[in-house]
Amino acid sequence: MTATTHHVLILASPDTAQVVHDVLDDLPELFFIQAETTEDALAHIGARSLAFIVMDPSLPDLDAPSVTAGLAGLPQTRMPPVLLITDDHERLDLYDQVPPLLIDHVTRPLDSTLIRAKLLFFSAFFRHRIAMEQSIQELEKVYDRFMEQHQAMLSQISAKKELLVSLSTFINQVHPFVSRIQAATFSLRQAPDLPQRLHPSVTQIRTAGKQMSRTIQNLRRFRNRETAQPDLFTDRNGQIRPGRILFATPFSDEYMIVHHHLNHRIKADLFQAESTDQAMAVAADVRPDLILIHHRLKDGSGLHLLEKLVRLKTRAPLIFTVDGNHTDAGAAAIASGAQAFLILEQTSAVDLADTVQRSLEQAKMTHRVQNAMNRIELISRRDQLTQLLNRSGFNQTLTMEMAKARRYHLPLSIMLAKIDPFKAFNDTFGHKTGDDILTVCAARIKAMVRDEDVVCRFAAEDFAIVLPNTDSDRARILAERIRLHIFEHQMQIGTRLLQLTVSIGTASFKGGTAPDDKDLTLPALVHQAIHALDRAVKQGGNQIQS
Repeated sequence: MTATTHHVLILASPDTAQVVHDVLDDLPELFFIQAETTEDALAHIGARSLAFIVMDPSLPDLDAPSVTAGLAGLPQTRMPPVLLITDDHERLDLYDQVPPLLIDHVTRPLDSTLIRAKLLFFSAFFRHRIAMEQSIQELEKVYDRFMEQHQAMLSQISAKKELLVSLSTFINQVHPFVSRIQAATFSLRQAPDLPQRLHPSVTQIRTAGKQMSRTIQNLRRFRNRETAQPDLFTDRNGQIRPGRILFATPFSDEYMIVHHHLNHRIKADLFQAESTDQAMAVAADVRPDLILIHHRLKDGSGLHLLEKLVRLKTRAPLIFTVDGNHTDAGAAAIASGAQAFLILEQTSAVDLADTVQRSLEQAKMTHRVQNAMNRIELISRRDQLTQLLNRSGFNQTLTMEMAKARRYHLPLSIMLAKIDPFKAFNDTFGHKTGDDILTVCAARIKAMVRDEDVVCRFAAEDFAIVLPNTDSDRARILAERIRLHIFEHQMQIGTRLLQLTVSIGTASFKGGTAPDDKDLTLPALVHQAIHALDRAVKQGGNQIQS
């Protein structure tokens, strides 16, 4: 039994249980549990999370109201939907004891198609509920981590501020006194009428003044070093990296001043762009965490660049810089979407570093929230068994790649691969073996494709592969490699070796260069691949059709 097994409780006769098992036989993730007594039913309900329940209230040893009362005692998020098996003349009083949408019924004689449709809905409902619970857990983890870091940061900032204030006060009070001592001792040593007996004392005082001066310099270095805040980000591979700041300004001296002010205070790489076009190119290349924009650029106003970045929904905070004669441009920048504006000649190094620091902290939080949202979306689009994208993920990926192929006139191909005797393997060796076959085939397919290709689980034993910038000939070559790669692998089940084969159907889009491409829609492309796969299966399997 795999980690993705979904338990189904059948409170019905063996014949009814067999009907349910037969209509859902192509869903290997379902594990069926049968019970015919109230005691057994309540034990199973309390012991595990159930995908759904099929219940025949007419069973002699089953008290249906007691079962529904047991369900009512579960948390709302754990209550499984119930499908009742009833006769036409029976009153469905149980509907009043189960929340709406969590109960349905079918009547005798049983219609396999109707039962399958209703239970497929329940199964999909359960999968979405699991995905939602995982999403909520992910958000709670992010929130808890954020609050812990926020509280720790507040405590550190508070303690550090108190230390730095005390240190600055001490330096400000002591430094003038030390300077006067050094000046006085220097004057005394230069005086021609200074008695010889006072020379050693003056020298000692002067030496002590030098030592105090060095101590103050060291304290200043410590203060400056502590003022610097580490602003480290995590990339897609989990590696720590410094922040990235883009400064769009045509003035090299201004860029060097900002670089000097931020150096040793902020852990970030600074990039310069002198025009709007260059800034857009650098932004696309380095993906900055913060963007500074001067109000004048080589090819026009910085407001134009700001407006373009806002229209593109850039996540990086935007800070506008102006000189003292153009503060009105700063107000216009705020109205256009800038986070803040700075008058550089009136901004100290500490103020500049503080503003950049706060903006990078905001960018880091935005990154974390976006990463969490990406993980949540990935959960909803990921097949739990194979860890491939599911049918929904396939549709989203194909929609995006087809739009790209049309825009840039690039070829695009898709491939559908079916494990040929999968149902026979499932029936003979059980669902556990079926799961193992699926994971093995998924891994061997992924091993044969490029990084830009996307492998998905399309159906129970079907895989789909999206092949960007791939024409029909190259798609068939890859399909043959995949077919051979799986055919060459034998799975050992006990003392037997299973020979795995796949049938593959391909379909291609020529990037709008062919007459037929103009009216080719995404569903039509998928249907072409499905028809090609059906031909490969009908002709004996272990082959490729286009």
